[in-house]
Amino acid sequence: MLSNYIILLKKTFSFLYINGIILTSMKSKYLFVSLILVFVLTTFSYAFTFAVIGDRAGRPMSGVFEKNLQEVLKTKPDFIIQLGDILNDSSNSEYEFVKNLLKNVKIPIYFTPGNHDLMGDPKGEKYQRFTGRPLYYYFDYENARFIILNNASGGIGEAQKKWLIEVLKNTDKKYKFVFMHQPLISPGFFFLFHKMNPIESNELMKIFEDYKVNYVFSGHIHMYYKKVINGTTYIISGIGGSTPYVSSEEIYGKPHFILVDVKENKIEDKMIVVPIN
Repeated sequence: MLSNYIILLKKTFSFLYINGIILTSMKSKYLFVSLILVFVLTTFSYAFTFAVIGDRAGRPMSGVFEKNLQEVLKTKPDFIIQLGDILNDSSNSEYEFVKNLLKNVKIPIYFTPGNHDLMGDPKGEKYQRFTGRPLYYYFDYENARFIILNNASGGIGEAQKKWLIEVLKNTDKKYKFVFMHQPLISPGFFFLFHKMNPIESNELMKIFEDYKVNYVFSGHIHMYYKKVINGTTYIISGIGGSTPYVSSEEIYGKPHFILVDVKENKIEDKMIVVPIN
């Protein structure tokens, strides 16, 4: 997109590039305006924002996910990615509750399957009808690729792993983001039994390192945790509305969402705590 603007400017203003020097017959004030325009296009052409919100279910706290979602929408992100366990189970009453909860959301929401979402629906047939998407998939937005994995059962299996490698390999996007429900890392010894199986975890982390994945987001563990490993930022964001596994007096035990700003030359993530009193 940016290159098209540059080409248009070059045609419009008859720029001639010789050894990196701009030669022009234009008056200096027009040249200055043109250079400012190039700077603005370069700086802002790819800028966008998305929000990440974690588990609602698994002992949901009444009204907390609803409040969290309201705060997310106030930030006006381009889209939302939910990290799984939006449902407590696959009952019709749960689906009706969540549909009503989301009915006024006017921006895209991309869902990640969690263990509670597929409880009573192991093949995810009901869940896929609800989301309108398969259990694992990807999409591109501006200069980034977004990959949603299905590890609701604790692993992804060989077929999904091969698919993941192809999706990471066959893209020229500058940034790569991956989302899954169960995390690959553990914030501490107690949570080792809440992460994805260790063999596949290590395999995936090596894949993410090899293909220079920028961020990996997960939920499942009801807390906030962030760690950079071999150039990839891993974030656990598990308190979209669920009861925390750690003290709610601590910052990492409070309901929150993640706001991610993607620019041409950098990515910034911010944990935003949602007051519930």
